[in-house]
Amino acid sequence: MDDTELHLGLNQLRECIRTRDDDEVENVLMELESATLEMDHWPEDFFDGLEQLMKDQEFLSLGKSWKLFYFISNNWEQIPEPKKESLRPTLAEAFDNCGDWMGAFVIGEILGKYYADERTLAILGKLAKAQHLHWKELVPHALETLAKTTTQSSLHSLAILELQKLKEHDSEYVREEAALSLAKLGLTA
Repeated sequence: MDDTELHLGLNQLRECIRTRDDDEVENVLMELESATLEMDHWPEDFFDGLEQLMKDQEFLSLGKSWKLFYFISNNWEQIPEPKKESLRPTLAEAFDNCGDWMGAFVIGEILGKYYADERTLAILGKLAKAQHLHWKELVPHALETLAKTTTQSSLHSLAILELQKLKEHDSEYVREEAALSLAKLGLTA
C-alpha cells in the first residue's frame, strides 16, 4: 500500500466524524489492517493522522472508535519507535472518551502490555481515583495486564497493591473487577 492509499483511509475515517457512520469506521480499519499487513513500519505522517483521530472527541464518541485502538494494538510493531512514547498520554486521555466500553478495555490492555512501568502505574492509579470517570471499572483489568506483563517483581507487587486498594473502592463495579483481576492473578479476592 502506498502513502496515497493510507491517506485515503485517514480521510475516510475523518469523514466518519461528519457522517457518524460507525460501520464505516470498522470497514475502513479492516481495509487498513489488510493493506498495512506487509509494511515493516508505518510512515510517521500516517501514524500522526491516526493519533489526531485518537485525540478527536467527535471521533472518539463514535461507538466503534475503539476499533482504532484495537488496530493500534494489533500493529504495535509497525508504529515508528519515536512515536510510541508520545502515544502514552494520548491513550491515557482517551481511556474514558470512547463511545463504547471496549475503548477503555483495549486502551487499558495497551497501557498494561506495552507500557508496563511506574509511569503507567501512576496513570492507572490516577484514573482509578478520578471522580468523573465513566469506565472506571476497567482500570483493574489494565492493572492486571500490567502485573502479568512486567518482569519487575517490585512493579508487579505495586500493581497488586493497587488492585487490593480497589477492592475497597466506592464503586461496587470497581470492587468486583478488582477482585476478579486478583483472582486471575492467582490471589485470593
